[in-house]
Formats: sequence, C-alpha cells, structure tokens
Amino acid sequence: MSELHPKHKEFNFAEGELLLVNKPYRWTSFDIVGKIRNAFKPLKLKVGHAGTLDPLATGLLIVCTGKMTKQIDTFQAEEKEYTGTFTLGATTPSYDMETEVDQTFDNAHLSEQYLRDACSQFMGDIQQYPPAHSAIKVNGERLYEKARRGEEVELKARNVTIKEFELTRIELPEVDFRVVCSKGTYIRSLANDFGKAVNSGAYLSRLRRTRSGSFRIEDAWEVMELVSLIREKPLPNPPREGGLQEPHQAGGYRENANPLSYEVLKGNSKANRHSPTPAENLLWEQLRHNSTGYKIRRQHVIDNYITDFVCLQKGLVIEVDGGYHQNTIEADNTRTEMLNHWGFEVVRFSNDEVLQSPQNVFETIKQKIESMPDREKALPTGEGLGGASI
Repeated sequence: MSELHPKHKEFNFAEGELLLVNKPYRWTSFDIVGKIRNAFKPLKLKVGHAGTLDPLATGLLIVCTGKMTKQIDTFQAEEKEYTGTFTLGATTPSYDMETEVDQTFDNAHLSEQYLRDACSQFMGDIQQYPPAHSAIKVNGERLYEKARRGEEVELKARNVTIKEFELTRIELPEVDFRVVCSKGTYIRSLANDFGKAVNSGAYLSRLRRTRSGSFRIEDAWEVMELVSLIREKPLPNPPREGGLQEPHQAGGYRENANPLSYEVLKGNSKANRHSPTPAENLLWEQLRHNSTGYKIRRQHVIDNYITDFVCLQKGLVIEVDGGYHQNTIEADNTRTEMLNHWGFEVVRFSNDEVLQSPQNVFETIKQKIESMPDREKALPTGEGLGGASI
C-alpha cells in the first residue's frame, strides 16, 4: 500500500474514509457497497462508490464512508485508466460477453500496423454512443431493461476524451489494450467502434480498471480482507443519553466518551434508544399536560437518529442535554447537520434548565412552535414509525 492508503492505520469510518477496493469478476459495484455496509452492522453508516464498474469488469472501485460520501462526485469526475482485451472478428449486442455473438467477420486483412494505426482515430475529444445494454436511464428506466425485452432504444451520442490509447499485445483474434479516458467513457463502445474502424467486428472480452485520478489498483484492498478488518475492529455498544452510569466506566459515557468512537455511535445508531432522564420526564409531563396546539412525539426515529422530542408538522426537534465534554458536543453538531438536511430545526435545553424552570422551557417551546411555518421538506423513509405522541 502507498503512504496515502496504509493498511495499518486508525480508521474513522463515520467521520469519513476513502477505501480502494479490487472488485472481483461478476460482482456488481453495488455488491461491494452492500458487503462493506453490512460489515458495520448494527451501526448504519453511509457507504457509496465513485464510479460503476460492470459486473464482468474487475479492478479499482473507490468506496467512501461517512462524510467522505459528499466527495463522491469529485472522485467520479477524475480520469480513468483501463487495461483489457478486445476480441476481433465478432460482435455481441451488449458489446461484451454478457450476450452471445450475433455476427462474425473475416480477420484476414488485419495486420499489426493496420491495427495500431487505427488507434489514432480515437485520440482526443470524440463522440461515443453508449451500449444499448447500459445502466443509463431513459424516462426512469435503465436502457438494459428495455434491451433485454427486445425493445428498440434511442441512443444519444456523448462527448468523451481519450487521452491515451495503445495496443499492448496482438495475438488475433485478441488484442490487449491500455486506455486513459474521461469520466463517462464506455470501453465496450470503444471496442465496438474499434472493430468498425478496422473493417471487422470487435467486442470487449476483458476489462480492468487500474487507476482513477491519482488512486491505483496497487493500493486496493481485496473485498473480504477489508470486511474482515472492519469486523475485527468492532465499535463499542451505543452510548446512552443523559450520562447514565455504566458498571465499569465511572462517570458515564458523556464524561469518558472516546473521541474516535462517540461521534460514530451518537450520530449513526438507531440503537441509541435510552431510558429517559429525570429532566426529560419532567419536560414530557409539561408537554403532555399543557397544549402547544400541535402533536409532539417522544423518542421518535428520524433517519438514523432518535430524537428526544419532535413536532413533525413544524419540523422542530427538542433536545434535553446534560453537561458533557467537547467530543460529545461535536457529535451533537453532526446530528444537527443531519436533521437540518431533512428540514428540521433543533433547539436544545440543558438538564438544569428543565429541572429548575420546566414551565419557562415549555413556554419557550410553545412560542417557537407558534412562530414557525409548517414544514415542507419530504419526510425521510421510516420517519412516521414509532414514538409516543400526544
């Protein structure tokens, strides 16, 4: 592994990690993401990839976790390098080996020089038609779904850039190649177009992504090697709210929270449901026996977070927090960002505020609710499940 991606380092997956993975043959890119995401269970972390590889392709897949997923578009836009093999003298509907050969052609006229000279036609900025068997969406449906049903699909040319294109082995009917290209280039289409350029047919019979931007396949993890690493470094059980004491941890979670793990657990675990603190119970009594005019829910699930109290109609989350150190304050800031994303405003009260002046806290909440417009942003999946209400 390079210095940028050492195998022996302290990972903070929720804060954000970029992971290089060697995608195996016949695995989908989603298979890789799913395998890594499942390795974090019971925690639910954001995991995504930066650039799909076809199931029949192998090689470098960039996988991002936590906050690093916000940079996926940046990584995906970088140039790519591939190596692989074209098989000349035949074509397939999918331009690769996913479908059977539909036409064959004579290769007698093909010479090494003729083939190498043809590469120059594809250098620079070119227009390329994607394969009919591609994941591009038209009217909400993938092209390959239409193609598999035998329907005609309208293909639109796209502009791509081929920076380097060379043949590295010629042993007909196979030729090996190396190509450096822009985002959005279909190597299957390049195979098909190359066959036409040499007055023959061609399809892609092997493909491996070797580089994406500055990241190289040499620095990639094998899938199960990475999964084993994640599982061998289990995260501790989710902390409880309100500084509840643990038998072997004097002072409670809030006072002794590990700065590397607390944010992961606090910001991403639905398992963080907890026994109410005295301050929360007192505020709940105020909310139950006095009317705000709107329904208030208690310990209600929003995305990956369990609120103390929430008014869904107004988009107001109400939190009752104890005194605790900087690590947990940063964790709550992360959760606030997530709730803001779903269109919620967060107000926080300390345990002392609630215990000393519960009626004042209630009046503040009521005034806040009355001043807010109804919430317009769509609810996250599962938001309407669970939680006591009044």
